Amino acid sequence: MPALELDHGTLSYEVFGAAENPGLFLIHGLHGDSESVRPIAERLAKRFHVIAPDMLGHGESERLEEFTLDDQAQALTQLMFEYGYRDTNIVGYSMGSYIAARAAALAPEQLERLVLVAPKPAGTTSSTATAAENAGLDPQTASADDVMAALQQAIWSESTDEDRRREIMSTVNEAENLSKDERERIEESVQGFDLREYLPSITARTLVLSGADDGLNPPKVGREVAELIPHAEFRVYERSGHMLPYEETDRFVDDVTEFITAGRR
Repeated sequence: MPALELDHGTLSYEVFGAAENPGLFLIHGLHGDSESVRPIAERLAKRFHVIAPDMLGHGESERLEEFTLDDQAQALTQLMFEYGYRDTNIVGYSMGSYIAARAAALAPEQLERLVLVAPKPAGTTSSTATAAENAGLDPQTASADDVMAALQQAIWSESTDEDRRREIMSTVNEAENLSKDERERIEESVQGFDLREYLPSITARTLVLSGADDGLNPPKVGREVAELIPHAEFRVYERSGHMLPYEETDRFVDDVTEFITAGRR
């Protein structure tokens, strides 16, 4: 994988599609990496030059002892500047949406279109901890199996059958190589984040997508994000939960492609 030495550590990334196409930075979710979004990247690469980083602490990027959401956003903006686009696009999923939104406020001059998928404006804990707490578990003492079972209950739409769920998870988890300590450091990096003061300063044209059955970041928090960003468009996918890009991939790819290419020079 190509890699870039940045202020906050080494960032590795994958590239998909022709370099002459419009640039699109695709940012994965918590505990994911560029491999976990490969099925989406390969579809989007038919129209875009897709750069999919392993964010700090994930995949092949540097496993730092401590980092924050702001560190992640600054790393993303440095990667954007490295590619030198006059204007570009970001699609961020779950944790990636928090990073994308913060980066959009940090580097408005670089960004034309922004797509935030399964976002929320602020959070006291990680989504994994939220799922455990919602199930009545203590995230610190619950077994990994119990926490995973709670997470599985929170992320899916009833419209997504068991076979499709297994297929999606086998793809998403294919490159999972994080230790327990590394996973905990990643979750600590998003504890207590708050984007509400930054969202009104975003100037990129923005699309916010939420899954109707998302038990982690439900549509009401997605709508709050959209209402804080000037002129943002908000859509709910009725047959999706938190795994929206994987549950309704055809619609997602079509919507992102149409949104980013509409009215481009």
